[in-house]
Amino acid sequence: MCYSTTMDALRRDDIAIARSTPTGEKLAQALELMRLGIAVKREQIQSKFPGATGTEVDGLLRDWLAEPR
Repeated sequence: MCYSTTMDALRRDDIAIARSTPTGEKLAQALELMRLGIAVKREQIQSKFPGATGTEVDGLLRDWLAEPR
C-alpha cells in the first residue's frame, strides 16, 4: 500500500470517528485541550519570568489570552 493510499484510509477513519463522536464528548475534548494549552503557556511564562509571583504569572497569562489572534 502506498503512502497516499494509507493516509487516505487514515483520514477516512478519522472522519468516521469524528462523525460518530457525540457532541458532548467533542466539547469535553476541546475543553481538555484548551486546559492543557493554557497549562503549557503558564509553564512557558514561568520559565521566561522565573522570579514572577503566581499573581504576576496569572496576569501575564490573562494578558496573553486577551490578545487578539
